[in-house]
Amino acid sequence: MKLIVVMSAMNVIHTSGIDLGHLRVLDVLLRTHSTVRAARELGLTQSAVSHALRRLREALGDPLFVRVGRKLAPTERVLGLRAPLAEALAAVGRVFQAGAAFEPAALKASFRIIAADYAELVVLPRLLAALASEAPGVDLVTMVVGDAVEDVIQRGEADLALGASFAERGGLMLRPLFRDPFVVAIAAEHAPGRLTLERYLAARHVLVAPRALPGGVVDNRLASLGRARRVVLRTPCFQTALAIAARTDVLVTAPRSLAFEYARHAPVVTFPPPLELPEVRFGALFSASRQDDVAHKWLRERVAALFPAKPQRKR
Repeated sequence: MKLIVVMSAMNVIHTSGIDLGHLRVLDVLLRTHSTVRAARELGLTQSAVSHALRRLREALGDPLFVRVGRKLAPTERVLGLRAPLAEALAAVGRVFQAGAAFEPAALKASFRIIAADYAELVVLPRLLAALASEAPGVDLVTMVVGDAVEDVIQRGEADLALGASFAERGGLMLRPLFRDPFVVAIAAEHAPGRLTLERYLAARHVLVAPRALPGGVVDNRLASLGRARRVVLRTPCFQTALAIAARTDVLVTAPRSLAFEYARHAPVVTFPPPLELPEVRFGALFSASRQDDVAHKWLRERVAALFPAKPQRKR
C-alpha cells in the first residue's frame, strides 16, 4: 500500500517507494530509539529494520536518526513527522477495522500504560483478571514518566495513562473512571483516638508527588487556611509512603481505595482528614487519534467497566 503523508496544507511529502511496513518501522523507532528493540517488537530481523530505515532516509532526504551512545536520537525532521505519522497509521487501522467483527479473545496485542503505583495497585489486578478470561492474547507494559505524561501520550509512546490531575491539552481526551476521597493513614501503634487538625499539623508527614510536581491539594488547602504541615519526606510512590507510615510515626494522606487496600496487609489504620479536601478524580488519558481505534476503544471500555458508576443518593 503506497501512502501520501500530509504534513500540512503547504507541506506534502510523497513517499515514493515507501509502504505501510516502512511507516510502521518509523513509528516504532520513534518510540524505542533502537533497531534491536524495534525488530523485536515488530517480529522482524534487525537487518530488515535497518533496510527500512535506509529507504526512509533516501525518500525523505534526511538522516532521521543519529547514533548517540547506544541510542538513535531523532532529528528535528523526524520529530515533526511524529504526529501526522500517528494520525496516518490510525487512519489506516480504521480502514481495515471498518466492518470487521472485533473479537477480544482473538486479539494479540501489547498495550503500554502509564501508571504510578496508585493505578497499578487499584486498577491492574482487576484488569489482568478480566484480560485472562476475555483477551488472553493481550499483554500490558506499565511505564512511569514523571511530569511528561501528556507529552508521552501525544507522541504515541504510550497507549493510555491512568491517574489524576492531567493537564488539558489539544489532541488529548480523558475518560473519567471514578472519584476517590482522601484518608489519613497512620501506624496502628501510633494512632490517636481522634485525629484533630492540631494533631494532624503537629505530626510529621510524607508527601506523595507521583508526577514530581511541588505542592498538592493538602498543602494548597492548608495554605488557604493560613496553616502548614511538616513534610519530612517527599516520594513519588504511595506504597513507599504507606510502608514507611506502617513502621514509623509519620502520617500519609492518600486516596482511600489505595490506603484501604494497603491496610489489608499492614498494621495501618485510617482516619477521615481533619480538613475538607477535594476527591481524587481518577481517569484514563489517551490521544484523540486513537479514539476510533477498535482495539484501543475496547481497552478503554474494559477499564471503565471495572469501575461502574455509583447511583446518586436521593435528597
